[in-house]
Amino acid sequence: MTEHTITLTHINIRQSIAILLTKLVLIDVILAFIVIGFYFILVNGGEFTQFAAYNNILFLSVFGVIGICKIFLSIYIVLLWLNEYYEITPENIIHKRGIIFRKSEMYRLSKVREIKVHDSFLGELLNFATITLYDIRLQKYLDLYLIHNPNRYERILKALRPSLEVQTDHVHIPFTHEQ
Repeated sequence: MTEHTITLTHINIRQSIAILLTKLVLIDVILAFIVIGFYFILVNGGEFTQFAAYNNILFLSVFGVIGICKIFLSIYIVLLWLNEYYEITPENIIHKRGIIFRKSEMYRLSKVREIKVHDSFLGELLNFATITLYDIRLQKYLDLYLIHNPNRYERILKALRPSLEVQTDHVHIPFTHEQ
């Protein structure tokens, strides 16, 4: 029996899906408050009963415009999420972003000296955190911002560069017990 090996050339890391879903829900909530607020302004205005047909057309028009804005805003946020990612190769970390005008920043993995993992209580619950890398050549910090499963990527980076100094800034959930 022959043994097959799989070789990975790169890994793509995106912002946590929990952050994307939070942004989309927040858009829904804000626009729902705008629609409800507009409706109450329209109803509480003294002319609602006088010009009921005109107000219904106005309300439906505003509701339609807000709905179209919500659709385009949601598409924009999803496209931003899809088009911003970090690509880790054995030699580089590349930050790619942009929908129309693409930008790339490349960091040599051999020049990265330090990894810091910053998470919060919510990040611990939903498994996301920010990983900060320090590039000694550029004397610049690179934040892998609110990525999912940060411990996995910390281990991968440590395996690619065993000499890295790793610092964790974990906030542990109070009702769990680590051994």
